[in-house]
Amino acid sequence: MRLGRKYGALVAMVAVVAVVAVTSCSNDNCMGNSSGIPLAAFMEGNNKVTLTSLTVYGIGAPNDSAIIRNSSASQVYMPLRITETTCSYVLDYNGTEVGNDTITFNYEIIPYFESRECGAMYNFNITSWEYTQNAIDSVAIPNPMITNSDVVTINIYMQ
Repeated sequence: MRLGRKYGALVAMVAVVAVVAVTSCSNDNCMGNSSGIPLAAFMEGNNKVTLTSLTVYGIGAPNDSAIIRNSSASQVYMPLRITETTCSYVLDYNGTEVGNDTITFNYEIIPYFESRECGAMYNFNITSWEYTQNAIDSVAIPNPMITNSDVVTINIYMQ
């Protein structure tokens, strides 16, 4: 009977050590994105608004670059390229008499080593931006350092 208890305790201890070893080597602490991706919200004053029949696509991006195609959205991810220091997007308000808008971002690419488990990623520092004003009133970027945090970093104020 004593041997059974000792054996059971040994098995339990080995199981605990194995669980700790496996979970300590996992990368569950890593964020989902390996690079910063700006998240833009459509705003009217202090309120987020939903645009209907919106298409958003990148200018000069390879293949089909539509991020949103004729859909309703209150926010949209606008990925930046790691091979360029400028990136432009078109906001097409399908079926409206308002002309399309274009937003252009100029930025610095900043390689960033997160950790051994997560590896390297890219952050972006937006240095300037330009936009047309067909339906857009203004664009604000309160914190121009784009990391892989999943927060709104660009406010697009609509007219």
